[in-house]
Amino acid sequence: MIKVTAAPPEAAGSSNGREAEGPGRYHQPTARECALLLLRLMQAREQEVHREVSRARISQNTIRKLCGRSQITNDLLLEIQEYLLAAGWSLFCVGPTHYALIKVKNVEGWGRISSKRIDDELKAVSLGRYDFEQLEPLLIREEPSASDDE
Repeated sequence: MIKVTAAPPEAAGSSNGREAEGPGRYHQPTARECALLLLRLMQAREQEVHREVSRARISQNTIRKLCGRSQITNDLLLEIQEYLLAAGWSLFCVGPTHYALIKVKNVEGWGRISSKRIDDELKAVSLGRYDFEQLEPLLIREEPSASDDE
């Protein structure tokens, strides 16, 4: 379960210890606040499905809405990622319009892969003698076949 604690009552209406600029003023959340809102969103999802949620796909529009911005800069995204990583979550881009959020503890259980298995090929690359043409098919996304849908 995600644990999000509320700020003490004396901190309500302030950001980073600063007093709010006044009622009705526009506030753009900080990277820390954006991370907290993402965690709150995951918490709300857990409450909705009555079980722990360890991963989710989040649209770029949702991220922009949570962060109160029309554009998410790389610097802001990196800062949000740092806060989430400290909380045990990883946020990363999975396409032009979506991000993925996954618990780090889940990834730590995955099998590890080392470059050792292609050392000879990497040596050829460093000497400028590797034929990348043979790898070109790897860059083409596999389309699901009709039998995969059944």
